[in-house]
Amino acid sequence: MNLTVFGATGRTGRALLTAAAAAGLPTTAHVRDPARLAGAPAGRIVTGSVFERDTVLDALEGAEAVVVAFGLRRRERRIPLYAQGTRNVVDAMHLLGVHRLLVVSAAAYGDHVHGAVQRGLAKLYGTVAAPAVRGRREQDAVVTASGLDWTVVRPTALTEGPARGHRPPVTAPRRADTYRLTYADLAGLILQALPDPATYRRSLYP
Repeated sequence: MNLTVFGATGRTGRALLTAAAAAGLPTTAHVRDPARLAGAPAGRIVTGSVFERDTVLDALEGAEAVVVAFGLRRRERRIPLYAQGTRNVVDAMHLLGVHRLLVVSAAAYGDHVHGAVQRGLAKLYGTVAAPAVRGRREQDAVVTASGLDWTVVRPTALTEGPARGHRPPVTAPRRADTYRLTYADLAGLILQALPDPATYRRSLYP
């Protein structure tokens, strides 16, 4: 499986590149700044913005699966990365005939929140990070309307550290305070989900 990763310089992206290399999978990392890969092993690096059509198409050349792992710093939350960036990737996938898409999102809003404590935290997050939540909702709409074989992975809490043995992909929501996933665990879950048709067109709550 030839894998292209957008958002490859974030903690999820770097963990995914590391896990893919360990599994012997060829990868392409689409990045704005290659230095921010911090040694994560990418087989091919395409430098550019997700808002640049040519570099997105270049990164997708030969791809069999695509992972979008966008993240925004607090000062960047008004940049339309989640929605427009994902739309640009989806459009390029259609153009090149790439069908498998996995998006790393969040479970901190709307129907994805379960439990009284989590709903309270989500309400606070929705207030202080309204542009980011709006962007995630718009990203959801882009993905679900894409016509691709999509999966959205919605981790609730991520920590640094080695893999501790992630749970298999599931479709039922799970209370966020019962399990803490490392970025390495998330990367393993992504690699497990990508070739599995049972994960198509649904959200996973690790």
